[in-house]
Amino acid sequence: MNIMLIGFKNSGKTTIGKKLASFLNKKFFDIDEIIEELFYKKYEKNLKVSLIFNFLKKQKFKEIETEAILSLKNIKNAVIATSGSFILNEDNFNILKNLTKIVYLKVSKEILKKRVQEDKENTIFKNDKFFEKEYEKRKDLYSKKAFFTLQADDINFDEILRIIKGKINE
Repeated sequence: MNIMLIGFKNSGKTTIGKKLASFLNKKFFDIDEIIEELFYKKYEKNLKVSLIFNFLKKQKFKEIETEAILSLKNIKNAVIATSGSFILNEDNFNILKNLTKIVYLKVSKEILKKRVQEDKENTIFKNDKFFEKEYEKRKDLYSKKAFFTLQADDINFDEILRIIKGKINE
């Protein structure tokens, strides 16, 4: 069985995903990393996913994101960390939703804002107006699409791993 982590930018999907995969003896895949690899193969430029979006613009980015997601459709026994915007593309979401249990890593808006501001990447999310708009647009979608929601503000990693393992095995 696969576990897919969804949540806003800087909610801990990659960090928790790697630890969870190790804890459960599963493979780990990060959709952002796959996008970066695919981009490098096509354009021979080494960019982070947020810069790839700026470079390609929305439509071309969606094409590479879909290619990354399709590369995972036959994966078994894995933890998958999604991009923050993954849930906004219904077609991409539908490719993986029946192959996995979906865990929403919910983090308070205040903590997310702080993490975004401290992030070394210069992303559009550092713009307060954009952050607020995207947060409001996505927060309910994450909850609706998740198998379960984990409030992950102030919980240590060991506790997060135990909670997810317990919920997945219910």
